[in-house]
Amino acid sequence: MTEKIDELGILVKEIAQREAAARAIKAELIALGAGKYEGLQFFAEVQHYDRATISPTLVRKLSNEEFVASVTEVKAIDAVVVKAIE
Repeated sequence: MTEKIDELGILVKEIAQREAAARAIKAELIALGAGKYEGLQFFAEVQHYDRATISPTLVRKLSNEEFVASVTEVKAIDAVVVKAIE
């Protein structure tokens, strides 16, 4: 099992590095502004839009516990956390 844990750790690290590289490229594209940009194999579309969200903190503050409980969904989660041994 130790090999599988190390394999998972390596994959998680590689994915994090690739996600960081993707975020950097996305930031460059966003700096160009909204529009469609084409490569040789793919195209990227930079979009700008507003997203409305409800603040859970304000809902708790401005309502009662019964209301919060009635609109709260609870889901069971199974998670694996991988960290390097230093």
